[in-house]
Amino acid sequence: MIQNSTISPWMMNKQIVFLVMIVLFFYIFFQGAAVASEVQKMSLVEAVELALKNNQDLKLAKNNVQYSRFTLDKEKNDYLPAITGIANTALNNAYGKSGLNHDYYTQGAEVFAQLNLFNGFADKASLESAGYDLSSEEHTQIRQKQQVIYDTMSAYIDAAQQRQEIEVARENLTNNRQQEKEIKAFHDAGKIPATDLYQQQAETAKARFDLISAENTYKISKMQLMKTIGVSVPGDIEIEIPQITMFSTMPETDTHGLIEAAFQIRPDLLALKKSVSAKKAKIKEAASGKYPSVDFNAGMGSLYDKRDGENFGGQFGDDNLYSYIGVSVSLPIFDRHLTRTQVNQAKIDKQSANLTLEKLKQQIRVELGQAVADYQTACESIMVSKSRLFYTNKALESVFQRYKMGAANLTELTQIRSDQVDARNNMIEAKMDKILKLISIFFYKGNLGLSHILKGKLS
Repeated sequence: MIQNSTISPWMMNKQIVFLVMIVLFFYIFFQGAAVASEVQKMSLVEAVELALKNNQDLKLAKNNVQYSRFTLDKEKNDYLPAITGIANTALNNAYGKSGLNHDYYTQGAEVFAQLNLFNGFADKASLESAGYDLSSEEHTQIRQKQQVIYDTMSAYIDAAQQRQEIEVARENLTNNRQQEKEIKAFHDAGKIPATDLYQQQAETAKARFDLISAENTYKISKMQLMKTIGVSVPGDIEIEIPQITMFSTMPETDTHGLIEAAFQIRPDLLALKKSVSAKKAKIKEAASGKYPSVDFNAGMGSLYDKRDGENFGGQFGDDNLYSYIGVSVSLPIFDRHLTRTQVNQAKIDKQSANLTLEKLKQQIRVELGQAVADYQTACESIMVSKSRLFYTNKALESVFQRYKMGAANLTELTQIRSDQVDARNNMIEAKMDKILKLISIFFYKGNLGLSHILKGKLS
């Protein structure tokens, strides 16, 4: 006997809610998948602009500038008087000759001001040092900005090179598959031995592996680019291929002129020069310990003592009101050679800063000399790569025709095809390397910036 069953309204509502949750889950899942699969195009300019906004090292450099600015404000405020207010209350116990003791209260308040009139020129020297330190940090920030631009461009160019090599690998795989079909047809017709077919199948498998390897390398290079930029973007990115023609200014190749210009404008060199000046001011600050210190003091206050019997207002407002004004002089007699030690340490710091400055000048000479030589080599490399690619293309066409006629073996054809792929990759590398060497000259000279290197509206 089958009984009629009914579904309660509560069960119906529960099922509806469950179905709605499933629908929402799949909607969110597929929406997320659509976002993740979205490919965003990114130009070289966009990559650098993102890096300038998000790079962590550049943010740290900005924080250092702000910190130095606060330090300078602090040194300026040392010229202002210090005004202090004090209020106190105490419960005291007095012992008399009778042996009795009693408790009483005392209360007091005072406002006083102190202004240093002379401290051996320490305030002046510390203010001067803080000003140089701020200027040094500002130049360091500019150099860090140039470093971010250079690193981002380098990472972008590397990714662009890897993307082009994927195209070469994909086309090579297509050519090998087509060649495998033709060789199989020759083998089926009895024109070539089975070993040629097996050898070609191995070459096709290798070409497939080369494509997978190139794609993985491209993914890694894009991750390195995003790391340099300092921000992640949803989905995948597609790198646009930069061209030499996008650069509106070509570099100088006069090494001597470049070095002289770098000595005048390179921000990290200017930062070190400011640092040397700051160390020099630190010597003056340390030497201030040899001089007396003169302070101006002024204040007023009052106090109340319960033992006097008079009310609080009478004592505090009239009887015990006092004020003072004066000058105090502190004369160093023996400071356990502290001042002499600090002066000697400050002199060593200045000497070390000078040595670092000279070391950087030597480094600039080497960097610019090498950058110019590398750029000239890159220009020659493009010409050589073009010539090699032209002749390998011709050779591949000739050997393939000879192979079809039986005048060449498959080993020769495989080798020349490999040479042709290598020549194409060398051509890509040469073009990208020329762009990198071009921006290297600007970077080592010290004036690398989007505004005067790339065409278009740039920030």
